[in-house]
Amino acid sequence: MVIRNKKIIGLISILVGLAVFVYEGYYFSVAVYGEKTQGAVTGFVLHRNGAQKVQRESSTIFKGRSPFVKFKTENNQDVEACSKSLQLFSFSGYHLGDKVMVAYNPRNPQQIFLMNIKELPGLFLMLAFGILLVVVGKTFIFSKSNNNISNEIS
Repeated sequence: MVIRNKKIIGLISILVGLAVFVYEGYYFSVAVYGEKTQGAVTGFVLHRNGAQKVQRESSTIFKGRSPFVKFKTENNQDVEACSKSLQLFSFSGYHLGDKVMVAYNPRNPQQIFLMNIKELPGLFLMLAFGILLVVVGKTFIFSKSNNNISNEIS
């Protein structure tokens, strides 16, 4: 199979990789620079036609379901938001009523990051995926020989 337009594929790969990296980096910056407060798990995200809140926990061995968390901002505003971090590798998962430390963006309290070790594997996986896309894109754009990649793929 011969790949034509390697530069376009490389450019798209770099752009998607940078978008993933910036998106995940932004949520990590909320963890570093955001306001911190205590919150409680009130439900879980079920992705059907958007994010729905359900009360039941995941029944699979991988209990990685993103939690809804209710907390108060420093302005005494009640907020309920869900974690946007990938929960793939969480074996224990969250349970209803669990107390968690929440970092939130004071300008938009719906943007949260849970200060918990369960959030880190998904964050690092997505950051690594973004870096991988950038490296693959760079390889496509700056390949020395047109035949090397087409011979490896076929």
